[in-house]
Amino acid sequence: MYARVSAKKAKLYDEKDYSRFLKMEVNEISRKMEEGAYSKEINQLGSETSGADLIEKSLNKNLTNTFQQLLKISSPDVKPIIKTYIRRFDLIELKKILRWKESSQEDDIRNIINLTDTIGLTFEEIGEKTRGEIIESISFEDSEIDYFSEIEDCGSQQELEICLDKAYSKEMRKVASNTRSKEFQDYVKDEQFYHDLKLALRLKKYGVEKEKILEKMVSENQDRLIDVLESENLQVAIKRVKELTGTTGENLEELEHSIEQKRLNKALSTLYREPLGLSSVIGYMVAKTIEVENLRMIARAKETGIQNRDTIKGNLVMP
Repeated sequence: MYARVSAKKAKLYDEKDYSRFLKMEVNEISRKMEEGAYSKEINQLGSETSGADLIEKSLNKNLTNTFQQLLKISSPDVKPIIKTYIRRFDLIELKKILRWKESSQEDDIRNIINLTDTIGLTFEEIGEKTRGEIIESISFEDSEIDYFSEIEDCGSQQELEICLDKAYSKEMRKVASNTRSKEFQDYVKDEQFYHDLKLALRLKKYGVEKEKILEKMVSENQDRLIDVLESENLQVAIKRVKELTGTTGENLEELEHSIEQKRLNKALSTLYREPLGLSSVIGYMVAKTIEVENLRMIARAKETGIQNRDTIKGNLVMP
């Protein structure tokens, strides 16, 4: 498995590839992708759509296909860990579905979500079921966490999403503690720390009290963020976050982007320290996710007319 993952890792785009993409128009980018790992998806979807939509749908489908391939070649002890990692994408789509259910539903749900078999719903069922019925159906047979019991008392959409995040974080900690990979355990702790860091900043912006922010956090070690939570205002919180993490940014948006880059770069450096272990597989999955996000960002920037290469490049996470 590690040999196959290494071969896949070698096919990921590097900084030189991204420099070439930045010089291309959207249709040129899709043609270049068709020459490599995204050939199957570009060809399958090319007759249905084009431009940035073609790239985005191909990226989503390829990511799903790639992770399903990893599951097929993984050993019984690794399979549950990969399934748990992939579950984060199912939860993202479930949140979109529930938001759509609360909306006017004018937009076609097929254009909003990337439906996978692991969600356990068809497009027809999404349209027919009520929001409550969809919430009751949220269950993952291969999970040690009973998701419905974690979310059944969560009322509003915001509360529900926080409960889903907490349930997933609990599951990730449980899975990590069952492994002997210190690198993977460190990765999970860092992921949850950075999640709470961004959450604290966003809520500080709206003047939410410390106790209310703590209720929404997902990590177990919240002491590291006490200084941020006790900041008098957002500007002081931003200053303390920069001191704590070494990130940069003159405003909240810039700082959040810097935090995200820091999170992903740290994740890769942590996971790549164990070349023949579990974390190398998770490291590839993180790197593959970064590639998909980078390509999506480039395509959307080109489509919306942002042509300044330095501006686009500044928003990418380089491997």
